[in-house]
Amino acid sequence: MASNDDTQLKVSRENWLEDHPKFKEIRSYGYYNENNSLARAAVTVYLDLCESKHWFGVCIRPCESLKLVYITGKRTKKSQFDVVVPLTIDTALTTEEIQNILQEVNLCEQEGEGRETECSPANPRVTIAFCEADSTVVYYDFYQGLEPPDPPDEEEEEVVKPKRKRTRQKKDKAN
Repeated sequence: MASNDDTQLKVSRENWLEDHPKFKEIRSYGYYNENNSLARAAVTVYLDLCESKHWFGVCIRPCESLKLVYITGKRTKKSQFDVVVPLTIDTALTTEEIQNILQEVNLCEQEGEGRETECSPANPRVTIAFCEADSTVVYYDFYQGLEPPDPPDEEEEEVVKPKRKRTRQKKDKAN
């Protein structure tokens, strides 16, 4: 039991997210000093990946060139690491800005390959997570260039022959 001398953290409905350790880590990078909504979006996406999607090895990483944080993790234990860039729903992006996000995040990952952690993606896909203020998160996958379609099935499609309608033959009645 805690004594009266111990300081207890008072968590209320209004400040629980700001008191979260990952929120403080995100704020420590200095990218979101004037825009708390992007920091909240990053924490919301982080918590969604950890708690709802049950990802493995989730890490928050800074990208100095974009002045954003991005999140790496595995969808399953045996899958490759994926990159998720959290943004707010009101962020307007052009195709050039999306292309820039893909390139810069990949550059940040290449620069950070010497890190001690094992959160290094080898995947050409970057997922952008758009977060609403009510904590709704929508994920969109983006690829560098064109993604080839899935290969066709090995079985050739059978030619469907039209069914013939059977007609009853009338028997001649012999009188």
